[in-house]
Amino acid sequence: MKKIYIILASALLAVSCETPVETIWSDTNEAMLVLNAQLLQDKAGHTVWLHCSEGRGYREIEDASVVCSINGGGEITLEPVSVDREMYDGRIEQQFLGYKFKAEIVPGDDIAFQAQWDGHLATATATVPAAAAAITAVDTMKVILNGQNYSTGGTVRTTRQWNITVKDTSPEKNFYMLRVEDVYYHLDGSGHVVGSLVQDSRMDASYDALLHPASGGLMDEILGTDDNYYELFNDEMFSGASYTLKLMEPSWMAYGELWPEFWESFGDGDSYSLDRTIKIYTISLEEYLYLKAKEASGNDIEYITEPVIYPVNVSGGLGFVTAMTPAVRTLSFPAEPFTGEIPYNAYRYIDPLPDDYYY
Repeated sequence: MKKIYIILASALLAVSCETPVETIWSDTNEAMLVLNAQLLQDKAGHTVWLHCSEGRGYREIEDASVVCSINGGGEITLEPVSVDREMYDGRIEQQFLGYKFKAEIVPGDDIAFQAQWDGHLATATATVPAAAAAITAVDTMKVILNGQNYSTGGTVRTTRQWNITVKDTSPEKNFYMLRVEDVYYHLDGSGHVVGSLVQDSRMDASYDALLHPASGGLMDEILGTDDNYYELFNDEMFSGASYTLKLMEPSWMAYGELWPEFWESFGDGDSYSLDRTIKIYTISLEEYLYLKAKEASGNDIEYITEPVIYPVNVSGGLGFVTAMTPAVRTLSFPAEPFTGEIPYNAYRYIDPLPDDYYY
């Protein structure tokens, strides 16, 4: 077992003056527990992912004991659950074993985890942060963009632009993650809701200078990535002030019709409506670096991928356990008749996995 302590000197000078993050990996065949969890303050259900690392590979654990406690209270035993990762054509590509629990958490809560398996013990603690940002306005407008139109084959397309104004409310250095959640409602001929579909969505952030700076930035140069897959940003450009994110409806097409069981239930005279929720999560510097390192690995399936060095905060093992709190704003769109075709914006852009899969 080897411990690696790195300062990421120039990177941390650019983003913080805090204590360097300890990083660690296994370069032998010694078995180690890998504990990953993301606790979303606005969700009642949470999942912990537990694996066993054996050198340069990992395997799942089916008979572990995982418990947690909130603010030193009684232990909560987590229940194992299997999650399928689907391919775009519906085939199961891989299964993951998670450990779930339900709890309402609020800023300031300390959540401690303990995982035991085959004589190994891994522990971690996460503190739920307060939201350091507020969404003060969300506006939409129709725009015409140059580029490939995958629906018509033309060279221009009409799309909806989203202008999301974020106010940085904390004097400290703050780090954020953008998430978008859609809820589609199935309305019968009388306008009554008879079904709903909740899904994570993804908008095109390539037009925004903060989410996708032209230079890529110092962190991208060091970590070797500028895609910003997790849509992370910080308040460097608007500390204590406001900034308006500019997002576009996606221009790419999904592969096949996703969630057909929902859309196939529509009949003549039915309609649908959409609630889109914008979430700006406050995250820690350590989580920011962790997700940047994961993106640099180029592999979102494996939890530990050599040779990228991941920040960790798990004692007795590997992994990263974190909590984050969102600022939230929801826009509701009026009902539209269902024409027999799935709305373009309803095509799924990411795999149907729980919010915390990528942790």
